[in-house]
Amino acid sequence: MKVDTEKIVALAEGVAEDELVELVDVEIATEGPRWFIRVFIDREGGVKLGDCVSFSRKFSAILDVEDPVEGMYSIEVSSPGMDRRLTQPKHFSACRGKRVKVSLSDPVEGSRNFRGVLRGSDEEGIDLERGGRTFRLPYRLMRKANLEIPQDELFGKGTRRR
Repeated sequence: MKVDTEKIVALAEGVAEDELVELVDVEIATEGPRWFIRVFIDREGGVKLGDCVSFSRKFSAILDVEDPVEGMYSIEVSSPGMDRRLTQPKHFSACRGKRVKVSLSDPVEGSRNFRGVLRGSDEEGIDLERGGRTFRLPYRLMRKANLEIPQDELFGKGTRRR
């Protein structure tokens, strides 16, 4: 089964532009014989269910015409969530001063997993502060990076999660 990933992303970018939303990420994966195309969108003030439905309808119609997927597929459209995945330099730039979690393919100063405050970013990587030290983490080593929301922001101060 073939999938034209570049074409799918380009088509999603076009729909995002028409819908006046930001295309945050596109994930394409197989589960058994079916492809799953997961699209994450955002906008100022957050994404509502209607935004996802409208995007999904337009995107589905375009995929039916353009046919970049061989075989069966499903489309899922949602917001990136509070613990959003960070995949592009602009994502990191927007999260400066916030807590992030980063997993690397190769260690930097003996560690592959980092949690800390994002102090800066550029086209090559990020500066992450952990334990009073700042580490330079290049994008080329990143396997996964997410925004990390502190528990008290999720559940309120003084609230314990059970």
